[in-house]
This record gives sequence, structure tokens and C-alpha cells, in this order.
Amino acid sequence: MSSIGTARHFHPEGTPGDICRDHNRAALATVVAAEARRRGYGPDLSDEQIDECAELAGRKAPSATSREAIRAALGAPITADDAPEAVAAAVFGSLPSHPVRVRDRDGREYFLVPIPATA
Repeated sequence: MSSIGTARHFHPEGTPGDICRDHNRAALATVVAAEARRRGYGPDLSDEQIDECAELAGRKAPSATSREAIRAALGAPITADDAPEAVAAAVFGSLPSHPVRVRDRDGREYFLVPIPATA
């Protein structure tokens, strides 16, 4: 399995730590949430199930804050049929470190991952 990569490889040296932590949390949440989706888990998965998915994805057990991001990534997907206000609320409510699950018109799902563009 591949990864978005860590903040160290994406952001310039001197990027504030909080931005790097948010980047890394979003990237981790996506990898673990993808494994959880393959196993049929939803946003109500237990800490043990998160740990199982993290291990299967080659990651260590996540922090409580990362667990929250993983569960958020497993929430109901937004779609093109959703009202613009609902899409905006889902996207802007996810910042700075929670991926958003989306489903296209063909039923394919994606994660929108908030990676900071500037420090």
C-alpha cells in the first residue's frame, strides 16, 4: 500500500509543527480508513478495530486525535447530489486534519485529504 507521504517530504524546512502534525494525521487517517473500508467497518469501529487496521496497513496504533480523524473519514460520503451547503459544511468542517469521504456518480469512493498548501 502506498501513502500520501509525510509532512517531512512535502513541506519546506521550517514549516510549523502544527501544520506538519495535521498533514501526517490526515495521511494516516486515510491509510487506516481505507483498510477499515475493505473490512466493512464504519465510523463506529472500536479502538481495537482501528488498531487492527493500522497494523494491517503497517502503521502503529494511532493517538486518540488520529482515531477521531479515522472515524471521521469513515462517515457517510458526500455526493454530487448533496446540497452545496452540506458539501461546504463537510469539507470545511473537516479541516485541518480529517479526510472527507466522497462518492462519485458511478459509486466510486474517494477520500478528500486536507493537505496544507502553505505554512
